Amino acid sequence: MKNIEEIVKKKLNKNKIQFQSIKFLAGDASNRKYFKILQNEKTKVLMNNQENDNSIIEFIDKTKVFKDLDIIVPKIFENFSDQGFLIIEDFGDEKYSKIINKNNQEQLYKNAIDTLIHLHKKKIKQNFENYTKTKFYNESVLFFEWYLPLISKKFTVKHLKKFKDILYELLTLPMNLPNTYIHRDYHVDNLFFLKNKKKSYQKCGWIDYQDALIGTCVYDLMSLLEDARRDLNNKINIKMIQYYLENFRNIDKELFIKSFRIIAVQRHMKVLGIFARLYKRDKKNDYIIHIPRVLNMLKKNLEFVEFRKLRDFLLEFLY
Repeated sequence: MKNIEEIVKKKLNKNKIQFQSIKFLAGDASNRKYFKILQNEKTKVLMNNQENDNSIIEFIDKTKVFKDLDIIVPKIFENFSDQGFLIIEDFGDEKYSKIINKNNQEQLYKNAIDTLIHLHKKKIKQNFENYTKTKFYNESVLFFEWYLPLISKKFTVKHLKKFKDILYELLTLPMNLPNTYIHRDYHVDNLFFLKNKKKSYQKCGWIDYQDALIGTCVYDLMSLLEDARRDLNNKINIKMIQYYLENFRNIDKELFIKSFRIIAVQRHMKVLGIFARLYKRDKKNDYIIHIPRVLNMLKKNLEFVEFRKLRDFLLEFLY
């Protein structure tokens, strides 16, 4: 980590950016790294991207979109995207993953859901990429390509063809729900509690939304409540789904619940593949501890009758 810190310091010095101190904050599943810097007695966050990709440009573009929608996203103070870094607003130390517990979880989840409710009532004006069946399928293939080898299981092209047919049929339901903007990685590591904000939906600050899309309204709620990183009591899960639905009386409850499960199954398969890839290819060991939880959530969802075909198909891989 010291090498990356030195690289970041050189970038700051090269651009004549004065700072009193710099401290590594965190990395994520990508090659992005975050540092807290002190400038004139005020803290800011430096987001450094080691990858030669478009994610910083996407972050900048989507920051403007979400800001215009009154979603609380970090202010961008300095833009050095051509050099792979930004200096952005520091949301503080109250990240959901650090502060959430059994005593405050309901309120924190309600703040996060109020943000989704606020967003989902907005008209879609920006031309984000759509979350298509093809994209859902391509993500799910990570389960076969990375998770199955991790548990010494093999698959064939015929397996993928059959899986694609089953998944496409299942996805018809969530595709019938209203479309909205999707954060796409809406979980406790990407949300901050902002206690000084007045409105409930503003008390939840967002980060890591550069991959945002347009798609089924159930996606981010499911991602929040069936989080790979923490266990949530099923009663609270149900209560939070009901809390969301109370604000959208026009949505068919049965359709929504079934869609929630379908998207959960797809995401859990994707996440198993991603965590296995992080472990095997990228030598990142922090995520493998969550695999048993994700696998358990996947199996629980597969118990429902609508997944009979998929459950039978996955028998040789999961059971």
